[in-house]
Amino acid sequence: MENILLHEKAWNYKLYKNGSDYVLSVPCGSSALYEVDIPIDQEVAEAGLHDPALLELLATSIQQDPNAHLSHSISLN
Repeated sequence: MENILLHEKAWNYKLYKNGSDYVLSVPCGSSALYEVDIPIDQEVAEAGLHDPALLELLATSIQQDPNAHLSHSISLN
């Protein structure tokens, strides 16, 4: 299936939908940037679309400690 971009904040996050799944993609790192792609629940995605500050809080949490979220990450390829 194709990833459909639903919402983004430049250099902070992108919210995708792939079929019935939602993925928050967050750039991390300082000198070497990499993406951490975390599946999120539909309820969280819909709440974040209604209030993007919620997605920003989640993205900030991921950026501050990406290693804590790597076990939940997936590949968007």
